Amino acid sequence: MDWDDLKILLALARKRSARGAAQELGVSNSTITRRLDDFERSLGTRLFDRTPEGYRMTQSAENLLPTAEHVEELVLAAERQVSGEDQELEGLIRLTVPTATGLTVLMPRLAQFADEYPGIELEIITSPEPLDLGRREADIAIRVYRTGDRPADNLIGRKISAMTASAYVHRDLLNPDNPEDVSHLSWIGFGAGLPDEPWKTYCKNGDLPVKHVISDINYQVEAVRSKLGMVFAPCVVFREYPEIVRVPGEESKHFLDIWVVTHKDLRLSARMRILREILAEELAALRPKFDSCHQTP
Repeated sequence: MDWDDLKILLALARKRSARGAAQELGVSNSTITRRLDDFERSLGTRLFDRTPEGYRMTQSAENLLPTAEHVEELVLAAERQVSGEDQELEGLIRLTVPTATGLTVLMPRLAQFADEYPGIELEIITSPEPLDLGRREADIAIRVYRTGDRPADNLIGRKISAMTASAYVHRDLLNPDNPEDVSHLSWIGFGAGLPDEPWKTYCKNGDLPVKHVISDINYQVEAVRSKLGMVFAPCVVFREYPEIVRVPGEESKHFLDIWVVTHKDLRLSARMRILREILAEELAALRPKFDSCHQTP
């Protein structure tokens, strides 16, 4: 049994399909199935049942999984320790950023960084879900947390800016004779369509119903532009759309915070430290874009 075998077990346990496991490990589907067959043969037991719904762990796999996860953490901790002690300004940095938060404005500075440090390779990963920094899915993350929340204990970071949010709607949906009367409108929600989504407490018109639910903010933006309803969203995502206006009577609220974070084991890595500082500096300069309540001196 070796680490490569255990990686197959972990990937299949998490993704439940050869295709998903192959994408996670960067190999072909046939490689996954072949290596799993070899692994099961060497153990003399079946680890997964192949079902129409995907790969289902057997009891043998369930018994082996905690050991595989422990080995994974030891390997990842060793990798982070080596990377964290690396003082060379070269190598790969995986930077993950959330989607649709106006962070594309960072690209000119990232391009300048790449020019200044030609030995460093950037991999920029956009993801609607936070990647696991402990598993080295990324090295540095720009994260958006609900106001008052903080990064996990295994992460270090700096809060850079507030991110304000408010209620937005297409101007054509407003009553020209009485714009503040939006009783004929409904909300676009984020989650399972629950009537008491937390953001509704921030809104003057929070008692109006959630009629539609869209979990991806990019699609929410397009839905508002298509006149589907009102949405509570970061103010920055609508800056470039003059047809979208704040719902009359609604205020901007400090709802989110922007952080730059990394795993604590990588805090001393030279290339990670430089990029973290650049990101923090650039985001601080861009604060008026994210915080509509921020007043520059």
